[in-house]
Amino acid sequence: MKTPTLALALSALALMCAGAPELTIWKTVAPREGARPVKLSVEGKTLTYYALDGDGASVRLKGPTRLRAYVRGHFEEKMPANVEISVRIAMDGKDLDARKLSCRRSKSSTYAENGHGSAPGARSTITLDVPEGEHTFQFRSDAPANASFSRATKQKRSLRTEMTPAEFEKAVEEIFEERERTWYFSTKDKPVAMDVVGPTTLDIYASLTFDASMRTETEYKVEVVIDGAVALEKSFKAARSHVRTYPDEKTLVPGQQDDFKVKMPDGKHRVEFRPKGEQSVAFRIFMPSKDLKNGGK
Repeated sequence: MKTPTLALALSALALMCAGAPELTIWKTVAPREGARPVKLSVEGKTLTYYALDGDGASVRLKGPTRLRAYVRGHFEEKMPANVEISVRIAMDGKDLDARKLSCRRSKSSTYAENGHGSAPGARSTITLDVPEGEHTFQFRSDAPANASFSRATKQKRSLRTEMTPAEFEKAVEEIFEERERTWYFSTKDKPVAMDVVGPTTLDIYASLTFDASMRTETEYKVEVVIDGAVALEKSFKAARSHVRTYPDEKTLVPGQQDDFKVKMPDGKHRVEFRPKGEQSVAFRIFMPSKDLKNGGK
């Protein structure tokens, strides 16, 4: 059996070996005049995409930078769940690239306007290097499809590593914005717990667990216990989330996500996260990646 400290170390090592997460912040780029806008509803949020079939859509931007196109196929009601589309890309009027994309029907996005039984596909990504100077990129598809565009900025996100706790009631997969994320459930008698070597600051995400029949807002409290003593208590009011789901837990619904920080002192400490009362709360825990080296002390 792995000790809690070993489990933490192995988890962190596995996350680092999986590759550093993308740090670049991307900024939306509006296409040039003539592009046909299409409104999508993705996890309850309305987004503007642009049609790629027909004349397609073009964007002009100054390099050097990177250009990213988020492409979604189009599905009529009786089409198969997976289709292949081709996207042709031209730069300054000359053919640059052609990409074949395997598209599947999205389970979490719809057309916000005039859907009439049709549905968008899940998101595929095309990333291009933009050379120095101003350039126009045109995107066209051989079948109905839509895309949005963004460019890389010089801004960077803080690099964090998601931690796997050594103890928890159960781990549950969640679907959010077409991505899977793992939440760790905690109760008063079975808290989420792990060993942490400080100094560091943990970013904590908490989500009250709702029974499928619950509809009203509910107050809940979370305790953070360090080395057996209550170090922090947080109070929240949560409603059912309309953009997140637990696909394998048909009787449970995630609450809206709350967040807070926990400062860990120097040295090795046992930290626990638990609800105060009989409720169930799910947690996700992040540590600055630069502080993972502390685990070698």
